[in-house]
Amino acid sequence: MNIQEQEERDFNHTSDAEWDKEDARIIGEQVPHYPWISSDRDVWYPNPYWGHYDSSGNPLQKTAPFKRCRHPEDYDDNQPE
Repeated sequence: MNIQEQEERDFNHTSDAEWDKEDARIIGEQVPHYPWISSDRDVWYPNPYWGHYDSSGNPLQKTAPFKRCRHPEDYDDNQPE
């Protein structure tokens, strides 16, 4: 059997979501001060380097009262942050 063919058969193809999460991890390491990271496919992932999370894995504010950080798509122009 051809070596290249065997390598292709042995290669573990991951899902798009797994690639996105890995990209978010890499970007999050570079910019740990953002609670959410956007993937190339416009999907938001919690920054794994943010540091404070609730039981569901959503980022929490770093200062008291440690409320949940708003998701970037939850913003309303008429509401204060």
